[in-house]
Amino acid sequence: MAVHPINKGISIKKRKRPEFPQGIEIFDLESDSFCFTPIKDKGNSKNNAISVEQYSEEQDLRLAIKLSTIAYCNDDSEPPNTKKREKGKKPFTGESSNSKANRYPSFICEICVEPKQANQLFNIKGCSHAYCADCMIKYVASKLQDNITGIRCPVTKCEGLLEPEYCRNILPKEVFDRWGDALCEAMVLGSRTFYCPFKDCSTLLIDDGGEAVKESECPSCRRLFCAQCKVPWHAEIECREFQKLHKDERDREDIMLMKLARKKKWVRCPNCRFVVSRTRGCSSIRCRCGTAFCYGCGSASCYGCYQPM
Repeated sequence: MAVHPINKGISIKKRKRPEFPQGIEIFDLESDSFCFTPIKDKGNSKNNAISVEQYSEEQDLRLAIKLSTIAYCNDDSEPPNTKKREKGKKPFTGESSNSKANRYPSFICEICVEPKQANQLFNIKGCSHAYCADCMIKYVASKLQDNITGIRCPVTKCEGLLEPEYCRNILPKEVFDRWGDALCEAMVLGSRTFYCPFKDCSTLLIDDGGEAVKESECPSCRRLFCAQCKVPWHAEIECREFQKLHKDERDREDIMLMKLARKKKWVRCPNCRFVVSRTRGCSSIRCRCGTAFCYGCGSASCYGCYQPM
């Protein structure tokens, strides 16, 4: 095998080469003058037989060439993750979802019976049970769907009571507004209501059942009415006397007539309710309807009052 030494005129990039056993020569594989005969072409016959020493040397040469090629390839490639970090910047340390989850202790929701993170916890006022916010939203919405406004803890015999303001932070606006409307409607239906007595107003009013109030003002039309009789305000006449009047006698004109009759000391007929006035004679009066009564007390048979004027 013809072996040529390395030409000194060829410039070779200096690299750190691996150490080889002594006695092994290094060849320039890129040189055109380098050639060798493969080992497998020798030893085919007795004429070109290979000695053991020569075979061993050639095996060492092949190994050296292979190691040299691997060293060159490794030197040309840039090892991964060797970029220098810029000055003044700290390495980014990411936080996995598991590490975030471990920061919050978990609990078991009483409704869905699933483990939840502590930041999803919702407690009912006056109750020790734990629920997740998602289940509580669905629970309130289902109760409102059934027209139930007094919503309690889902656990049987628990005294925990849900209040709209306490749940406002977790409830959607639609559910919160629906709850408020349902509470107002329930309060109106469960209380004594009446309308403003003035026909051109008819505003719905609520009697809260507190202190007995007579003279009141409608918040809509700003006119006075009697809260006891549920009629326009009847000045200078007591509620008891007004309620004795017939429904056809409760108009403003009728009340004015009653005030005049009281001032003139006129009397009503007990039968036809017509107002009569005595000019002379005793207290026994006969109305134009034919009914006889006492002018003093209004009784049909009174002998103590039959005195001449």
